[in-house]
Amino acid sequence: MGTSHSQTHCTAALIGDAKISLWRLSAGHMVQQHSFARTGASPAQDLSDALSQAQMPKSDPVLVCGLTPAATSVEVPAKPEDLAFTRLDHEAWSPEAWDLQVLPGLHQKNPVGLMQHSTAQIAGFLALNPKWDGVICLPGEVTHWVQISAAEVVSFHSTLTTGLYAALAAGLALPAHWSESALAQAVADTISRPERLASRLAELRARQHIAGGSAAEHNTTEHNTTGRNTTETAGLLWGYLLGAELAAARAYWLGQNLALIAPDHLAAPYMAALTAQGLPVTQAQPDRMAIEGLMQANRQAGKPAPAP
Repeated sequence: MGTSHSQTHCTAALIGDAKISLWRLSAGHMVQQHSFARTGASPAQDLSDALSQAQMPKSDPVLVCGLTPAATSVEVPAKPEDLAFTRLDHEAWSPEAWDLQVLPGLHQKNPVGLMQHSTAQIAGFLALNPKWDGVICLPGEVTHWVQISAAEVVSFHSTLTTGLYAALAAGLALPAHWSESALAQAVADTISRPERLASRLAELRARQHIAGGSAAEHNTTEHNTTGRNTTETAGLLWGYLLGAELAAARAYWLGQNLALIAPDHLAAPYMAALTAQGLPVTQAQPDRMAIEGLMQANRQAGKPAPAP
């Protein structure tokens, strides 16, 4: 059952890959903000725990994105502004009895795709940028390239690039920082020859092992060089993976208006890769987009139904 009226006081909630963000809103203004790391429990359980720890009032509705199961997602093409909240029966998810009003995700049949917690950010961006056509890139555990036309999500393309980077970087013991010049070099190399990706990654692994062995043999003189080498390797790894992603998503960014919605640690490599290709990009702050998207859906819920 959908909501019948908008709320002046509410809690907005975004269930992300690694954290749950909560914002208590009053008349559209944020009065309280909390962030809690995901625990590995179900999204519903993590949300319940986060609401309890933040002591969010049970008298206010909780506007949520990222909780709906795949079966209840909406098929594209779809207009984010038309997505309606569904009230979740609290008995089915938690005895704590918060009034959960859940924004659905989006799914696609061909190629098969699913977006569960990006719909609020897309809706927020479009609400703040009316009449904007182009492609929105949303890096995350699953990165989505979303084609927008006439305020409608027409299609999307998804990748697992960031997860591949995290797994490979951990195996190579790479630092969090990376070389932008190495990234740009590797992006150009892989966009032109994406079929070489697996070979490039094998070369990278061999280089890192050789450099590590050399540093161990000469540990009194090689410390600074090894640091530079690992930073370069991290840049090359990002560049090889992002080059392959850009090659696969070429139809989504070539000649398009581009927007990037991502936390800083993921926005930086994507921005570097896109800039290296000479592509102008509009960067948007993900939390702000999520809040605006949830509030936009809340305002839509408050509009009277059209006359039959």
